[in-house]
Amino acid sequence: MSLFTKLITSVGIGSAKVDTKLKKNYFMQGEVLDGMVEILGGNSNQKIDAIHLKLMTLYGHEGSSRLTNTVIHTHKLNDSFTIHAGERKEIPFSFRIPLDTPITMQDPETGKNIPPVWIATEADVKNAIDPRDKDYITIEPTKVHEQILDALRVLGLKFRQMESQKLPFNLKSEKVFGQQYEFVPTFGKYFKRLEEIEVYIFQGDVETTVLFDVDKLRRNPLSSVVDKLNLDKNRGSVTFKNEQILNDRRSVSDEFEKIIDRVL
Repeated sequence: MSLFTKLITSVGIGSAKVDTKLKKNYFMQGEVLDGMVEILGGNSNQKIDAIHLKLMTLYGHEGSSRLTNTVIHTHKLNDSFTIHAGERKEIPFSFRIPLDTPITMQDPETGKNIPPVWIATEADVKNAIDPRDKDYITIEPTKVHEQILDALRVLGLKFRQMESQKLPFNLKSEKVFGQQYEFVPTFGKYFKRLEEIEVYIFQGDVETTVLFDVDKLRRNPLSSVVDKLNLDKNRGSVTFKNEQILNDRRSVSDEFEKIIDRVL
């Protein structure tokens, strides 16, 4: 019996059929995803120019309900070939899930992952009936990712919500979007002094950059106007070595504390 028992996509391409199968549908950021694509020939020979597997998600835009699809990673499965009538062909594949792939959380009401992350199978073939399909997978955080979130919690900050958003224009980054975590103070030195802190985590193989947006507690009607006029003072970034994050979480918390104190 094949190990690849999880059928995730089935794409009809004329008389032929393409099935993408994985061992599982949950992965950690940075994990290698491997599987197999099975092509079944139809009633006649058919040329398939290429099959692409795309790891995808979508992100929102602040102040808008608009959502944008985006490709996180593309894996080309094959060069051009002909699938003969009645032929069965298997093509194994393997690629690494990028470390900055958004983690997913299950919506308790719908049971669906937020934000959605899926693999789209796209077949480049003439006269295709349905050249693409998608199925969703679950992405879990790395230990580095978890340590950063824990470093914020020990400062008396409680996780409030998470969403994928287009990055604000004055948060300097090569990334178009990021996964935004919102924390609010519930006890400690920042209680009733800090409105919230928003962070974006971009992990690499050696180091991780955290973009942040710190909002002071608004005490009068004019404070929101002042905040908008001085956004650059509240936003910035800090980079840590992954080894430091894993072995010295206290120093990460200390750095976050310095950042918040400079704003307050």
